[in-house]
Amino acid sequence: MGIPMQSSLRTAQTKVINNVQVVTEESIIGAGSVVIEYGRIEAIHSGNSKKGDVTYDGRGCWMLPGFVDIHGDSLENAIAPRPAAPFPLQYILPSFDAELTAHGITTMYYCLAMADLGETLTKPLRRREQVKSIIEALNFFRPQARIRTNIHLRYEILDVESLESLCELVKSREVDLLSIMDHTPGHGVFKNIEAYREYRKRSGGTLAEADEEMHKRFSLREKVDMQKVENLIRLCHDQGIVTASHDDHTKEKVQQAKEMGIEVAEFPVNREAAIAARELGMDTVFGAANLVRDQSHAGNVLASDMIRQGLCSIICSDYSPMAMLQGLFKIKEQSDIPFPELVALFSLNPARAVGIAHETGSIQEGKRADLVLVAKKNHPPRVVATFVAGEPVFSSNDLY
Repeated sequence: MGIPMQSSLRTAQTKVINNVQVVTEESIIGAGSVVIEYGRIEAIHSGNSKKGDVTYDGRGCWMLPGFVDIHGDSLENAIAPRPAAPFPLQYILPSFDAELTAHGITTMYYCLAMADLGETLTKPLRRREQVKSIIEALNFFRPQARIRTNIHLRYEILDVESLESLCELVKSREVDLLSIMDHTPGHGVFKNIEAYREYRKRSGGTLAEADEEMHKRFSLREKVDMQKVENLIRLCHDQGIVTASHDDHTKEKVQQAKEMGIEVAEFPVNREAAIAARELGMDTVFGAANLVRDQSHAGNVLASDMIRQGLCSIICSDYSPMAMLQGLFKIKEQSDIPFPELVALFSLNPARAVGIAHETGSIQEGKRADLVLVAKKNHPPRVVATFVAGEPVFSSNDLY
């Protein structure tokens, strides 16, 4: 759907941001400047520009393209920081939208999970009707959002009862990206029964609870009709909606996803799956939280290793928006990969994957002025200002 920012933001004023280290697709322009007109990048200069109705002094900051986050599922925690105490969406959405600007995210694909699997397996915010109400609220909120707001719907294929509702959401273009999940042990992130039991143990559950949950999952999976799942993916493609797989753990699973027409592999569990996805021309997505923590919360591969080995093409926030900025600069310090290539993992590559790279994702003349200024001397790094369509949607006292 991708409703743009309100047109009133694209003012006729010419804005100039001087004295910044501009990170373009190919290089870094030291002590450069960017000229913005009608919300788009009109020119990029080496040296300061005097042309402009409004002029900002970037004070030597890095200028990066705004982060394009195609998988951010932290909205669930924002809605219900306590599972039994959710807040009304009319309060949460403006507040969370504003928070994202402070982390340099200018395009967000809010990740919602439809996984209505019965009383014991279903998280409250993942019930069918609850997900539909959040989607409705997000679509209503889009025109007033500070950042570009989109919806990434995750579908747990064990939830066969929700398939009809999901198809209606796709047909009406109420979602912008769809990923397919299967959390049955042996079919996704959990490579076998023992892996699932160990995960539940780490999460504070008992082995008896884990075994009961596995039994229910296996029973639900017997009802799954993969032909209907393939039909769903085909329907997405007919509507121009990109599809992704989730937590593939073997090259066979990746191959199966590719044959169904899936273009993106989210969080391949191991190196084998990541290699298979890249060899098949699929984008691979790993989490910024993994980068910052140097650890996968599920015990899988390190995002930093995947980047160094050329097996990661996209970084998303996953469950921590803060981790986008911090993850970028952490891998910058730990690798010898050119900085523009690293920045592309957070901006241009995800924009390409979801088909919006002609509009955003890099600092290029003609593209939308979705920009982030980052203080160079701060540790950890800090966002000084965030621009969407050339308008400052977040700024600190360091921006003049």
